[in-house]
Amino acid sequence: MARAIGTILFVLLFSHAALAGEAKDALKSSVDAVLNVLTTTKAGDSGRVEKLYTAVGRVFDPEELAKRTLAANWDSFNPDERQRFTKAFVKLLERTYLRRIEAYTDEKVVFLDESPLGDGRAEVSTKIVTSTKEVPIVYRLIKKSDWKVYDVTIEGVSLVQNYRNQFNQILVKESPAQLISRVESMGSAS
Repeated sequence: MARAIGTILFVLLFSHAALAGEAKDALKSSVDAVLNVLTTTKAGDSGRVEKLYTAVGRVFDPEELAKRTLAANWDSFNPDERQRFTKAFVKLLERTYLRRIEAYTDEKVVFLDESPLGDGRAEVSTKIVTSTKEVPIVYRLIKKSDWKVYDVTIEGVSLVQNYRNQFNQILVKESPAQLISRVESMGSAS
């Protein structure tokens, strides 16, 4: 019995050690791809935006982001509404955050710790270092076929929690279809 418990503990410790760093490596690979696009192209270059979307899209899980943003409300959306919401939410995030990504001016990204969160999830701490300040950014990732980001916390503010609060307030008074229409219009606004 003691031998079986020892074997189980060894396997658990070994498998945890083998996974250590995988989330951080996946995130770093994606960040490096984004930085490569930013440093080898200029704003307005043909294909730049698509290259950025591709690089960012490699590590983000759109459905997981949408599902966690809606939280308990996810179950009240039918499959078509879930798909439409996910697509609209991703478009909103792209529109909102692409401007910030394109404002990149040689800031340095420093990768810090990776911490396991259990259930195939991990948290990777980073910081953006500018000439005047450091901005802490924490990525939460989930292991599916690959490690994928499902939340980002910038200076203590969770992207998922921020949108969840907004969308919950809307869903108190409006239907899923009405929320989707709002998010679609927010994502297409110029």
